[in-house]
Amino acid sequence: MKTKIPDAVLAAEVSRRGLVKTTAIGGLAMASSAFTLPFTRIANAAEAISPTKTDEKVVWSACTVNCGSRCPLRMHVVDGEIKYVETDNTGNDDYDGLHQVRACLRGRSMRRRVYNPDRLKYPMKRVGARGEGKFERISWDEAYDIIATNMQRLIKEYGNESIYLNYGTGTLGGTLTRSWPPGKTLVARLMNCCGGYLNHYGDYSSAQIAAGLNYTYGGWADGNSPSDIEKQ
Repeated sequence: MKTKIPDAVLAAEVSRRGLVKTTAIGGLAMASSAFTLPFTRIANAAEAISPTKTDEKVVWSACTVNCGSRCPLRMHVVDGEIKYVETDNTGNDDYDGLHQVRACLRGRSMRRRVYNPDRLKYPMKRVGARGEGKFERISWDEAYDIIATNMQRLIKEYGNESIYLNYGTGTLGGTLTRSWPPGKTLVARLMNCCGGYLNHYGDYSSAQIAAGLNYTYGGWADGNSPSDIEKQ
């Protein structure tokens, strides 16, 4: 996929930062009548660059953020560039059947994430003081060497308890970036082979879910069928 923002969008008198803070171009094109300026200018720009149907193809993808739902997404692509995103349009609305898995707004705004100018696409090494915001680009091999060297140093000086595997990578559906279940990830397996690591209990959301589900569904991810919701 290409990762540049279309020129027609940048020419719509809207700053790059302002574009990121608002919403995706495709969504604005469909809902422009509900917004006022500067949204209208962005929507008009989107209409100006909208492709013909013959050039467009739909590619199935998924929302692989930290919630773990991995909702399916339909990417409308032209020349390798995502123009807009739609959610699942298969199945039906019955809980007992093959119901549609409709992504939330986070999944539907995945185009913004792909083309965000602040997206990290390669390793960056801090070269200034912490918090100063100065970084330089390095190779993947250099990044691996830095991580391995510091891990060996920390384990030697402070023991394996000094290595903490944090939950949450931003891309839960990845391979190396997978963080759930915590003890079954590739990184956890690597650290177990190196002597262990400091684990965690719960995280920013599952700790609350573990307590709340007991009162709502009677246990962890258990209880009545979702179809019972329709009967209430």
